[in-house]
Amino acid sequence: MKKILFVVMMGLFATALLWADDYSGWDVIRPLLLDGEGSEFVRPITGLQADEFTGASEFEAVQAAANWVSENYSYVLDEGEVWTSSDQMYARLTGDCEDWAILLCSLLRFHTDGGIPAKRVWVAINLVQEPGVGVYAAHAWVGYRLERGGMAHIEPANGVFYRGQPKGMLEFNDQTVKGGGQFLAGKPRGSGEGKK
Repeated sequence: MKKILFVVMMGLFATALLWADDYSGWDVIRPLLLDGEGSEFVRPITGLQADEFTGASEFEAVQAAANWVSENYSYVLDEGEVWTSSDQMYARLTGDCEDWAILLCSLLRFHTDGGIPAKRVWVAINLVQEPGVGVYAAHAWVGYRLERGGMAHIEPANGVFYRGQPKGMLEFNDQTVKGGGQFLAGKPRGSGEGKK
């Protein structure tokens, strides 16, 4: 009986550790970004090398990381608004768009050809609007300034690079936070917070 209880307790402890870096609700998330950097979310992943994703060029290495994310992508809708740190996302590989964008940004910052500079890669979040409908969701992707110039945004779900960079209302990585709009000023419409 003691062995069974011990195994159950260890399982609960391991589960608690796996979910330890979930930040739930804008009242928790907002102050973490208002300090001017997003290192609670975008951070190095323990056990991954600085050159985990490589290629003949930086772009090929970025493609390798984006392809790895899209091949492992498993979308799970949040109950409310929950953000997960990159190392926890790597451990469990389930989440919604900002969780996957945070993971991809971290892979590019810390684990692709020694790391892409912060000024060239970030998580971007904006509200999705449809004419006649208005705001109905928020969406996240990764902004990437190519080494030789030009901009792209990368959709973590499919690893596709889109030329140009739609501006995120909120853009952040481990070193900076830019913009914010409704995301940092108050509860964003379409953010999923409060949805059941």
